[in-house]
Amino acid sequence: MHDFQKIYERLEELMLNKFSECIDKWNKENADECKFELKHFTNQSMNPGIEKLPYFGLTFEEKEQAKKDRIIDTINYKFNFEFFYEKDKVPDFEKTLIYEHIIVEMLEEDDFEYWQNFEVPKLTPRKFDLVVHVEW
Repeated sequence: MHDFQKIYERLEELMLNKFSECIDKWNKENADECKFELKHFTNQSMNPGIEKLPYFGLTFEEKEQAKKDRIIDTINYKFNFEFFYEKDKVPDFEKTLIYEHIIVEMLEEDDFEYWQNFEVPKLTPRKFDLVVHVEW
């Protein structure tokens, strides 16, 4: 469980400190072709409760190690991201899809020693699940 703490702390650090930079980068690169600009989240913590919109919540869902994972020494951690948006003309699903892409890209570019790879098994208009495969 000591490794989980390191993983969660790294995820928290990236979401609270680097995510805004990644949103700025996306806005800059997509300004011409996109009809809207992504907003920054108001989070001061990972699960802020009622805050000024927009904000996100992140919860740990489960830890899993299938037979093949034991062979290749990996553990899978499943996290759930939930987004709370202001009402506007942009569909929630479109925003969530872009934020999901930015988060996965941010994690893939991060050189954290535990990350192996990521997958998104479920995506809904305001939520997505992220499975983090971790070497141990």
